Amino acid sequence: MVYVCEICGYEYDDREVPFSELPESWTCPVCGAPKSLFKPKQESGEKPEISGGETSSDLIVEALCDYGVKWVFGMVGHSNLGIADAIRKKSGRLGYIGIRHEGAAAFACSAYGKLTGLPAACLSIAGPGATNLITGLYDAKLDKSPVVALTGQIPSSELGQYKFQEIDLQNVFSDVTVHQQTIGPNTDFYAAGASACENAIIKRGVAQIILPDDVQRLSSKGEKRPSNPVRERKIPPSDSDIDAALSLIGKSSRPVIIAGNGAIDAREELLEFAELLGIPVATTYRAKGIIPDDHPLACGVIGLSGTPVAAHFVKSSDLMIAFGVGFSRHSTLEGSKPSIRVDNSEFGIRRFANPKVAILSDCSLALRELSKKSNLKSFDFKSEMLFQKNEWEEVKKRRASKNSDGKISIAAAISSLSEAAPDDAVISVDVGNCAYSMGRYFKSKKQRFLLSWYLGSIGVGLPSAIGAWCAEKDSGRRVVAFVGDGGFGQYLAEWTSVAKAGANIVCVVANNSELAKISLEQKNANMDVWETKLANPNFAEYSKSCGAFGIRVEKAEDLRGAFAAAFEQSGPALVEIMTDPSQV
Repeated sequence: MVYVCEICGYEYDDREVPFSELPESWTCPVCGAPKSLFKPKQESGEKPEISGGETSSDLIVEALCDYGVKWVFGMVGHSNLGIADAIRKKSGRLGYIGIRHEGAAAFACSAYGKLTGLPAACLSIAGPGATNLITGLYDAKLDKSPVVALTGQIPSSELGQYKFQEIDLQNVFSDVTVHQQTIGPNTDFYAAGASACENAIIKRGVAQIILPDDVQRLSSKGEKRPSNPVRERKIPPSDSDIDAALSLIGKSSRPVIIAGNGAIDAREELLEFAELLGIPVATTYRAKGIIPDDHPLACGVIGLSGTPVAAHFVKSSDLMIAFGVGFSRHSTLEGSKPSIRVDNSEFGIRRFANPKVAILSDCSLALRELSKKSNLKSFDFKSEMLFQKNEWEEVKKRRASKNSDGKISIAAAISSLSEAAPDDAVISVDVGNCAYSMGRYFKSKKQRFLLSWYLGSIGVGLPSAIGAWCAEKDSGRRVVAFVGDGGFGQYLAEWTSVAKAGANIVCVVANNSELAKISLEQKNANMDVWETKLANPNFAEYSKSCGAFGIRVEKAEDLRGAFAAAFEQSGPALVEIMTDPSQV
């Protein structure tokens, strides 16, 4: 009789010493697993008989593909082999990125959903593989991004017996998910995959399928049904709400438009309305790039990562016209200031304070109606806007000039990146001072920005760029990750994943050898600066060792050439910039 170790696959042949006669203290000679984790080979080593050639996992994956899932990020392991094999068989329809840490897979999925509105899937084993997903899935939950989480589980026959890697995944994931299903022998497997996708899209969150190991390769059950991909219905505004909004604007002397993430697909309509009435436009950080910074009415970003131009016009306004704005703490908007709020959800409209006029509508449809029905006189902020923007440009120039060898100002680094980055690039930013600086200094054109907006999780920059690259792979749109050394260090090994995939990502690492934002917070709290210094490798050389392009910049005059070389690459490229930790 042959017994197989469930951990490493070592086979023990008991013809010389019967397995039953081995002492209970006996362990696997390869991995040290206890005797209790050995099973007779016919129970653990052979595939179950498949009826018709399709397995339970095949049907689940078929449903995911039918409902628009195009990418899976994850790590193959001993308790997800059945679902992994089903993913492999769909390689013509389904892309796969093998990551080094499951947290990166979840962040990549979250970014993909933010960009496309459709879910990608993340794959893990049971136990620690599944729990590693949690942080990235909370990012998806808080930023309302659709994700499907495929979590392996120990065999269903062993649940509740305190077996190796047993965790109650239903309980652990209950708060972060909008939908959960544990599959069993009698599950309609295709329906399970379809339901996960539908819930992820409609509820804008994480849908989890828990896959016990022994159920992943069962004979298929359940019939395929015609897919009916979910499409979000655009809500039109009411005539009375449009009339009320225009009346309120007509009584205002200093209105300002605030554009949020909910208006990200209404760029043309927003510009038409703003130009029609000559109203200044500020954006939340999430909507940075919706209006080019060189547009005569553009104020830049509001809030903690914002510009003094935006702060001036928002503070001095007597009416805020907010399109798809979440009114987060980071935006520092006064909820009590008179406002018109346009959003496609009641929650978004009523957040923090009641507006003077609430328009429950898709932003693009509301903007079209406002422009079409408006007969208001145009406002004139031209000279005031020009003065404020010129003042800010002078401030940026002064800050960008504060350089020394080995300590480049962050303003200079971002100014150079603004010139080099393609106009329509997707830019994934990590948290910390690099995020604040990008909001202020990057001169956006039509770029789209990604960040861990509500969770604010360090390390998000590179994994999100991986998700963005997959989302934009067919379009050829360039992806940039702008990260600090602290954030990059969290998922440093994922640069090997990028190199393996040949992902066309430019990663810019601001290396100041410090968690500089935390140092500043300690100083502001009258505390000693403690344990914020970092011991970093040479990131450029590390990139080269991974098989990718890498260049280190220690002088400001070398920035332009370094970025030009990086953006010329057809694969991954890393630009390490030695920056001054005292500058934000």
